[in-house]
Formats: sequence, C-alpha cells, structure tokens
Amino acid sequence: MLMMILIPLLAWIAYVVWFRRGQERFLFPPDRRPMVLADAGIPDFHNVWTSTGGGTSLEGWHLPAEGFTKPTILILPGRLQHPGTCGPLARLLADAGFGVLLAGLRGQGGNPGAAGQLEWAEDAGAWADFLVKRGVSGGRLVLYGRDTGALLAAGLAAERSVARLVLEAPFTSMAELLERRLPFLPLRSLLHHRFEAASILAQVQAPTLILHAGGDRQIPVALGQRLDRLVTAPLQVFRPDGVAADDLLARGGGEVLLSFLDASGASPQGPTLEQEKPSGGRSLVVRD
Repeated sequence: MLMMILIPLLAWIAYVVWFRRGQERFLFPPDRRPMVLADAGIPDFHNVWTSTGGGTSLEGWHLPAEGFTKPTILILPGRLQHPGTCGPLARLLADAGFGVLLAGLRGQGGNPGAAGQLEWAEDAGAWADFLVKRGVSGGRLVLYGRDTGALLAAGLAAERSVARLVLEAPFTSMAELLERRLPFLPLRSLLHHRFEAASILAQVQAPTLILHAGGDRQIPVALGQRLDRLVTAPLQVFRPDGVAADDLLARGGGEVLLSFLDASGASPQGPTLEQEKPSGGRSLVVRD
C-alpha cells in the first residue's frame, strides 16, 4: 500500500522539479535560424540593430514609411514561431503604405541571449526606443503583438502613449494557457514567466483591436474572449469561427486590420500626427 502511494508521489515530485528547472526550454524553445528576408517575402526590408540596457545587440527588420502620412507598426512575434512567419503580415502592412519594424527578440531569428518575459520586455522597449530616435512615437506608432508578443505590446502600450494597439491571439495568463497541457502541476507557483494580462490591459488607453482565429489550436479562442472585459480602451474584436491561425489574415483579418489602422483619428490620449514634430524623437509620451 505504501509503495502504491510513494511511487506516484515521487513521480509527481520529479515532474515538478523537471518543469521548474527546465521551464525556459519548454516555454521558449530557441530558434536561432537567421532571418532570410527573401524567404519571408520581405526582400525590400533592411537589417537594423538595437541594443538593450544590458548591452545585448539585437537584429530586426525595418521598412520606413514614406514621409509622415502613415504610422509605423512595431511587430512583436510570439514564442513558438520564427520571426519569418510574420513575413506575410509585414508584407500586407508595407504594401498598404505603413512603416514596419519586425522586432528580433533574444533567442529568435539569429539573435543571441536567452528568452524570458523580463528579457523580452526589455527587448520590446529597446525596439520602441529605436523608433523614437527616428521620430516615430506617439501618434505615429502602432504596436502589434502576436501570442506572447501581444502581452509585450500591451505592456508597452500601458507605459507609453501610442496611436493604436493590435493583439493577435492574446491569452489571459501563461498559467491558464498551459494548464491543459501540463495537468497536475501547480503552475501559478512554479512559473517564472507569468505573462498575466489582467494587470496590464486596464492601463492601456489606445484604441485596441483583438484578432483571434476561431480554430487556433495553440491558443484557445476562449482565453482571448476573457480579455474583452479587461480592456477599458475602445475595443474592436474579430474572431472568425473555424478559421485556422495561419489563415486569419487571408480570411478577413487583413481587411479588418487595415480598416482599423486607417480609421480616422489617433488615440485621444496621445499626440496626433499634426501635433508631433517630424524629427528628433521627442514626441514620446510616457504616462506616469
């Protein structure tokens, strides 16, 4: 009888120790393949670099907007896909006349370093500052985040005044996202990287669009639906039933996105295009 209790208990303890010690490899499997712009469908983009506060050099991929007629979209990719999978999104936005910066994060797309929530949040801020130095912020800056990138984008939008925020396949928290795949683990006490949306979204003031494929197999759409009540800014949602995540943009998401970005007026809390100066990068508004 004792062995019948002891063996499962020891197995559970080993399960807990395995996850606690190796969760970064599980949560953020590195994909260090370098970005090949032609393969991603964005051969006209330029390789650019920025540095974090700790001195980590990161490579990203940028195509400036022509003039100051349209804002620039900062794209923050998710944790399980190579940045090159954001190529169709970057192509759609660039062809519509927007500036686009596809951010490279630690451990992705040939970039050095180990991934993690704090590390990626620092990377996202470094790329936003990269644009500030080029006169892109406030009413000229739109944040677009996919998967974990959605929570990074929301975190930036909670700190800085931006024109608009787009969240693709967001989720409530990492614990809720993983609980079906890792049953019997006390995830809320084990996770070092919590990615909790509740404490962030209420602080966002920019008009927000949530895109989520109804047939998404990685991030259940129900987790995204729970976020609607947390958003206090003007909110628009698009969740087509039965559509796979890879088909979201082609199955109506692209049209919804462009319409949202082309809507007249910037965030009422942030500077408009007319109020900003075209250079110097000093139009950044950081909310207290």
